Amino acid sequence: MELQETLSAVEAVPALAKTAVLLSAISYSQNVRADLNTYLPGWTLLWEGIETTDGNFAFIASDPSGEFYGLAIRGSLSPIDIFKDWDAFANWILEDLDVLSTVTWHYTSSGAARISAGASRAFNNVAEMQDRLRPGSPRIFNFLKTEAVSKNKKVIITGHSLGGNTANVYASYFVAALKQEGINYNNTNLFTFAAPAAGDSGFATDLDNKITEAWHFENVQDVIPKCPIVSGLINASRLYVPSPASDKIIVTYEGLEVSLWDAYVLLAGILYAYGYTRQERNYIVFGAALDPRYRNNTLTDYFYQLGAQHAMVMYTSYLKVKIDATLAARGSMLNH
Repeated sequence: MELQETLSAVEAVPALAKTAVLLSAISYSQNVRADLNTYLPGWTLLWEGIETTDGNFAFIASDPSGEFYGLAIRGSLSPIDIFKDWDAFANWILEDLDVLSTVTWHYTSSGAARISAGASRAFNNVAEMQDRLRPGSPRIFNFLKTEAVSKNKKVIITGHSLGGNTANVYASYFVAALKQEGINYNNTNLFTFAAPAAGDSGFATDLDNKITEAWHFENVQDVIPKCPIVSGLINASRLYVPSPASDKIIVTYEGLEVSLWDAYVLLAGILYAYGYTRQERNYIVFGAALDPRYRNNTLTDYFYQLGAQHAMVMYTSYLKVKIDATLAARGSMLNH
């Protein structure tokens, strides 16, 4: 994705995106039911996951009319160390998301596809997650199949950051698994915010082809959705000019003293063979101002700028919805 790509106006996106971004924000909540009442009055919490050992979490809620069922998948609560040194950031990108190994993705409509091992692990965690509200109740797929699909209701699948990455994978599975059971269902709506790429071009193209109502949002100043795509990492290295500029910051990477710009190029080289690709359908890129608090050419300011641009509140603000400071803090790297 080139930085000179035309930025999209918020008026061009569907109204349902505002609901989806709120569901994504609420996935970071410590009290999902209370925040549903605050931000989406009348919505009912139907299924609330038990957080997995890897920190994955998701919930399902329905709107007052019963026409929409929302599955919101939480993003990662990232360690503060990524704002202190490059090694921690590289570890987070390469190991937490585990993009240096891939697995075959079997839930395609046509063609071969691969996704990262990290995306596969997060997907499996969500797929096998248990309901805290009613122990022994169906997993997410069977719950939605019974409560929403069988009644021809609309399903919204959404998430921010790693939650958006997982939402892409889960949505791909959801549509394909229904089809494999002989169920003709065309009411899946997918909304992701700041999602890093989950797989290769086979995965991305297949997802574009099988979900028409799919929308993906990226703040042009946000590094995370540019990962682990080679061109995205190169573009990420050009951000925050004149400061904090990556070519003005010296870091130690794999025992070498290099500029942060060089480290991005090295990382892109490592990932070149994997062919990670983002979706193309309804991919919305929007502009945002740099945070004036983080404008020094230091590694700390660089990563705090990165965290500010990646925060959930950047995406709620773009869609002109408000969340309070507590919920905003839960959806920000800067507060964990």
